[in-house]
Amino acid sequence: MINQDITNYMANCFKNVTLANQPNGQGKFFADKSYAFDTVFFCSRFISRFRFGNMFNKHEYKEKSNNYIKDLFCLQPNAAQIQNYMTETIALLCFAKILKASSIKQGVYEIIDDDLLDFISTSFENAYIFQYLLAYSVFHNDNLWDFYKEFCKAEHTTDKQKIYDRYRHKYAITDTRVKDLEKGHAMFTPKFPMVVMNYINKQNMCSRTGKVQDNLVNINDISLNQEGTRAGSLANLMMPKKNSYLQDFSISYVVESLRPFLTQQYDTFKNIQYSDSYSIDIADVKLDMLDSEGKTSERKRKMQSGKYKKTSTGQIVRTVQGEFRNSLFKITPHTCPICGFKYENFLIASHIKPYSKCDDTYDAMNPYNGLLMCPICDKLFESANYITIDCKTGNVICDSTIENEIDFQYLRNKQLPIDYIDCERKHYLKWHNDQYYKKHSI
Repeated sequence: MINQDITNYMANCFKNVTLANQPNGQGKFFADKSYAFDTVFFCSRFISRFRFGNMFNKHEYKEKSNNYIKDLFCLQPNAAQIQNYMTETIALLCFAKILKASSIKQGVYEIIDDDLLDFISTSFENAYIFQYLLAYSVFHNDNLWDFYKEFCKAEHTTDKQKIYDRYRHKYAITDTRVKDLEKGHAMFTPKFPMVVMNYINKQNMCSRTGKVQDNLVNINDISLNQEGTRAGSLANLMMPKKNSYLQDFSISYVVESLRPFLTQQYDTFKNIQYSDSYSIDIADVKLDMLDSEGKTSERKRKMQSGKYKKTSTGQIVRTVQGEFRNSLFKITPHTCPICGFKYENFLIASHIKPYSKCDDTYDAMNPYNGLLMCPICDKLFESANYITIDCKTGNVICDSTIENEIDFQYLRNKQLPIDYIDCERKHYLKWHNDQYYKKHSI
């Protein structure tokens, strides 16, 4: 069984975790955001990046985490739900005893289980495996597992509904947050762990209103990064959701990790099919952007060790830089616009505004924020050290230290075709021009 050591470890860690563990700041079981595996993965990865030793200060990094969530989930900047993604993930991690709220300072959390935090923040599938085992353990600890097995065995939706109603009542009595057995938490909180477990066990969707639906839970039901979710996407920027992991999610990997804990029978997967998600790279690009702000070099932190990274199967893996390069080849001629160099293997996908300076992954990944250049022109253009391209005219502007050099005479009176600047690229070239003149003004 894949991950047998870590799944057995988790089951042991969660053997005393119950719904009654929730009061007095001890964390909360699944909530609106934390039942989504992508929320838990992205937030855990943020915590792993911005921890300080074994501590994480939620308030210190509130602005960064809001920026991170807004970007990765393509939410409107003023969406009220943004901060709930991190808040509810932290509450779940506290409930699972991975984090512990500091008794000294509000908003500061001690990391008390490095192995589990590392596991969760390594892949989307691992985040889901953690959620499943947490739900599984609570159901066993609170005498809800028999209801769940009965629910899974029932063949008709009407029969499942009767079982779900009995389960929901038992859940509400056990859950210390419930005040009214027929309203609020009593209606919708029983849904969250049920939906998490129903996905891999191929069971029916359960709604917030307590209804068992005819359709089975699908990958969209256990994630939040999908079109049409609350708070909306940034449609005005034509930004698609960054959710390739919904299609790449490895059922075989999850099943072979969780097999002893499932009610659904699966044939043995001889080959584990997976791909490292392109969206992980996007998350790390955003983390790099945020980490480049301020004096973060003075912050000592533990980074992901890769201990639970899945081994490669020789698949071609999408990367942010690879996608950026491919997009540039689609929208621009396969030649350096400055010198005419055409050997494609040596052409470099050069960012006009570097990753570290971008405000958003939209800028970082936008092919109009780039040019295909030969290695020499790329070096000259990099960081606006020697040349820039006028955003209005397309003229190549050279630093005085190289304009008289024989090797660079080809730059004299060089002008890019209008197609290179009569587009969104003009915006990024304007930024590059400003950087150039700041460096070369005397």
